[in-house]
Amino acid sequence: MSRSEYYDAMKLLAAEKRQKYSIATASLGLKRLREVYKAEGVAIDLWKTSYKIRAMYMCDGGDPSVLVNRNLPIEPRLFAMVHELKHHYCDQTALKNGQIRCGDYNANEVIEKAAEVFAAEFIYPAQEFLDCASSLGLKACNVTPEDVVQLKRVCNAPVSYKFLQKRLEWFGFIERGQLAKIQFQKLEEEIYGVPIYRQPWFKARRHRRN
Repeated sequence: MSRSEYYDAMKLLAAEKRQKYSIATASLGLKRLREVYKAEGVAIDLWKTSYKIRAMYMCDGGDPSVLVNRNLPIEPRLFAMVHELKHHYCDQTALKNGQIRCGDYNANEVIEKAAEVFAAEFIYPAQEFLDCASSLGLKACNVTPEDVVQLKRVCNAPVSYKFLQKRLEWFGFIERGQLAKIQFQKLEEEIYGVPIYRQPWFKARRHRRN
């Protein structure tokens, strides 16, 4: 199987699992994903660990589990957990036999990239992304940072700005690394204002209640 065929197979697997669990992009969150984990018999272990480790799949003794960095923001945590589901579905035997090691990106580049492909398609299918980009009138080589902010606000997908940048690069809307230096959260706040939950008065009130 070629690399492209492998990636295509992961997209199909993601579509199958979305259908099996009736996943809708707009309502997908950590709660819904925990339900999928429970149905698959995979335990979740939240750990306070190095920022370099987002999540890790383990299947020793026939009891699969995923170690998750509890300090991750919601969107990166969701992506990391779906990434590990790919290892659960496809890589158990190789992991048990010591042929691969979860998280060793350099040694298992294709396997790890395939997990990224699976996660991306499971969380926000490519066609949904393209439909949204089309509805906003996005054109190749003509996407501004402000366009990306608008895309994130209207796409209804639980994804980060980094995720959207990678998708835009993949489909040729922007050059690789073109918007890497943009501080999108800051830009969003400049355009739409600081969210209520991040404003000082709201934080102070919540602190008093606690």
